[in-house]
Amino acid sequence: MPWVKLDDRFPTHRKVALLSDRAFRLYVSGLCWSSENLTEGRILAKELPLISRVRSPKTAAAELEAAGLWDRADAGWVIHDYLEYNPDRARVQADREANAARQKAFRERKKAERDAARNADDNAPRNGVTQTGDSHSDDTTDARQRHDGDTNARRTDRTNEPSPQVNTFRNGVSNGTPSPTPTPVLPTEEPPPYPPRTGGHLPAVYGQTPAAAAAVGPDWLQPLTAAMGTAGMHVPWKFKGDDLIRLHNDIQRLGVPLMVEQASRSWQSARTPVVSSRFFYDSWHALPTPAPTPDGRPSLRSVTGPSKTTSYLESMAAIADELRAAGGNQ
Repeated sequence: MPWVKLDDRFPTHRKVALLSDRAFRLYVSGLCWSSENLTEGRILAKELPLISRVRSPKTAAAELEAAGLWDRADAGWVIHDYLEYNPDRARVQADREANAARQKAFRERKKAERDAARNADDNAPRNGVTQTGDSHSDDTTDARQRHDGDTNARRTDRTNEPSPQVNTFRNGVSNGTPSPTPTPVLPTEEPPPYPPRTGGHLPAVYGQTPAAAAAVGPDWLQPLTAAMGTAGMHVPWKFKGDDLIRLHNDIQRLGVPLMVEQASRSWQSARTPVVSSRFFYDSWHALPTPAPTPDGRPSLRSVTGPSKTTSYLESMAAIADELRAAGGNQ
């Protein structure tokens, strides 16, 4: 696209300063029209409405002619001294062809540079994959070149070849034979099978025999654990929080026989095998205190027994003494 040249003192020139606004607009528009269409300054009368949308363009053209800015010519006008300040048609076309050739050469040079860089990159050694050898239609899968980052074997060669910046392990994968999948270690012992139900209840003994009954725990707890084992209810004895306090109180309140009887009922009604003594704690604690003695007299404990606070403190002291004694015997 050519450019129109105007002197920076053009608006103050004596021929221009006295022009009306529409004549000034028509003159500048005529310069742009001639440069765009390569008319070399020639303006046809029939082109006036296309050059500038001013009112009465012929009157404005006559004003330009009177000012000496436009010269009258066949079928129109010629801009005065246009070719002295602006290039002719041949020069503009030559410049356009030169620019097109220069841009084409630039694009081809850049394309050649990109192709050379791409070829150099393709020929460079790869990390774990070589670029040597060609594939053939009769090559097997093992003979074809790998691209999985695990080997750099050739298509027709079983031996590995070193690549730069590659160690024995590539991306966490050994370059040699892949390691076998580890075999899971099976347990040496299997848990006892789930016991069959008899009459809708679990058997009294599960996973152990009555001969395994043994008294465990503190001295005050051993009668209960021994009785549970004798009844065939063998479970690990586990304690959390205040379980020992509650057990101590329940043994004093209920007695071992009643607790074993309640445990047997819970054992038989369990839907799944009992795996901990904590299964019985809540049911023992929920049992009501036994009724008065058969002679009709209420038990002294139910009438004149100590308060709950006193009983709790006595229980805590007894357990502390037993734990200290057990620690001293070890």
